[in-house]
Amino acid sequence: MSARVVAYAIVGIALVLALVAAVAYPGSVAAQPAPAAPDRVQARTTLRVGMLPVTAYLGLYVAREQGWFQEEGLDLDVQIMAGGAEIIPAMIGGSLDLGIVNTFSHVLARDRGFDVRAVAASASEARGNPTHAILVGSNSSIQSARDLEGRTFGINTLNNIDHLMVQIWLRDNGADPQRVNFVEIPFPQHPAAIAQGRVDAIGPTEPFVTVALSQGARVLAYHYTDTNPTTLLGYYAATGDWLSRNPAQARGFANAIHRANSYLEANPEEKRAAAVRHLNISPEVAARMNIEALETRIDPAGIQWWIDAGRQFNLVDRPLTPDDFLWETVR
Repeated sequence: MSARVVAYAIVGIALVLALVAAVAYPGSVAAQPAPAAPDRVQARTTLRVGMLPVTAYLGLYVAREQGWFQEEGLDLDVQIMAGGAEIIPAMIGGSLDLGIVNTFSHVLARDRGFDVRAVAASASEARGNPTHAILVGSNSSIQSARDLEGRTFGINTLNNIDHLMVQIWLRDNGADPQRVNFVEIPFPQHPAAIAQGRVDAIGPTEPFVTVALSQGARVLAYHYTDTNPTTLLGYYAATGDWLSRNPAQARGFANAIHRANSYLEANPEEKRAAAVRHLNISPEVAARMNIEALETRIDPAGIQWWIDAGRQFNLVDRPLTPDDFLWETVR
């Protein structure tokens, strides 16, 4: 027998004897638990999130700034986009994990058979605190809804939430929405479009309402609060398929957003400070503008209002149930 074989045999026998000793004498060194492994940095998941840079979604910026997403094991890849009409297809196509959606974009997606659900609550607009407005030039002759017939109106996206609300306001105030020429202009370009006379009217949200006013625009109407005492504007959503595969990440995302929303509602002046830090607006504009109510739950009645409005303008065909729009974190 070679020396190498003998050596292997001796090592083998030693291991067997050590195992027997560990069983027979539990107090022996071999029976003690192994030392704990050094702490490791917990791996974090990066979520791709579609956003619109408006005050309704300040909670996301604050949660990221405060490290509340990191506490949930999450990092964010935030992608600025035009709105729900662009973000929802990106979620369905898989290039986004979550994104902000306005309520009517969500209604349209569900009407077309797409399983998209609200994951974290965001914002509503209440009478006395308007955040949308119809604005015209300072020297414009437009004084009423009927005066907008035959004029060009800049809207963020066609056949979506702002376009629909403007049409409702026009109809309710005696004008024919079909006689208004709507053109798509992204919110950040609204103030310049009205100041330069490229359109006759615009329908922005904050902070672009206050920016446009600071550049000489005039309020024709606060069409959201003129129409409805409280309007559910939007929230954060994901597809049902993504939620089924990533429930822990979805709960963590909602926890961070709701923590930030609660903090901002308890500290109203921090809303304005956050708008200055994250939306690139001046302290003077932030001091004058209104900011939406930021929430942690979604009332299905707010979704039903938009379903009914869509049916009135033949934009919604299928029977829809608002509860089906909501995931567990916003009920």
